[in-house]
Amino acid sequence: MILDIARLLLFPALMAFAAASDLFTMTISNRVSLALVAGFVMLALPGGMGMHDLLMHFGAGAAVLEPVEQGGFLGFELGVDAKHGPDLCLPGGGSREPTSTQTVAQGRHWVEMNGREVFRVATRLMVSSAEQLLAELGATIDDVDLYVAHQANQRIIDHAAKHLGLPPEKVFLNIERYGNTSAASIPIGLAEAVGSGQLKPGMRVLMSAVGGGITWGSAFMEWSPNGNGA
Repeated sequence: MILDIARLLLFPALMAFAAASDLFTMTISNRVSLALVAGFVMLALPGGMGMHDLLMHFGAGAAVLEPVEQGGFLGFELGVDAKHGPDLCLPGGGSREPTSTQTVAQGRHWVEMNGREVFRVATRLMVSSAEQLLAELGATIDDVDLYVAHQANQRIIDHAAKHLGLPPEKVFLNIERYGNTSAASIPIGLAEAVGSGQLKPGMRVLMSAVGGGITWGSAFMEWSPNGNGA
């Protein structure tokens, strides 16, 4: 058996987008642009550990952010709740359990997931994060033209969309083609939505993700007129 030992991305891609947006508010030159890359390494989990290893696949996304006169990011909502950390984590390889021959032999570098609890927490956070963000911005779900969620589980996405009040035509999906590409799923989704015509200049897109830790984030943006800047 080939063992692919990889680190679980603890923060979704939205965390990186938020940090990039903050950098632009501090920069002097409006010509500064920043390229962001989000990737995920497929986890080859030992046999008998569950079905979630079959859903995780390679994925990478890159975004170039630059100041725009119209549109762009309107706001973020980010959070972490460490009490649920053990429900989705990589026990070994960090400062608490540095990598060693013993941690490898004990299988401490495999992702551990309590699927039932992660589903319960993720369905709640995907909804509450998006609702809080829209409320802070004085927006409503009617202002959302497209919903691009972390493509981890279609049941979670369907639940979030239903409870947010989003019709199917406003929900982007590609999990049936790629499976779970983790932090790369939202950048990939944005690129595909633009390519298919689902996301056009002037449209407002809501993004939400839940990741290991447990961490979560939502972002709301108006796609810029030139379709490139964010």
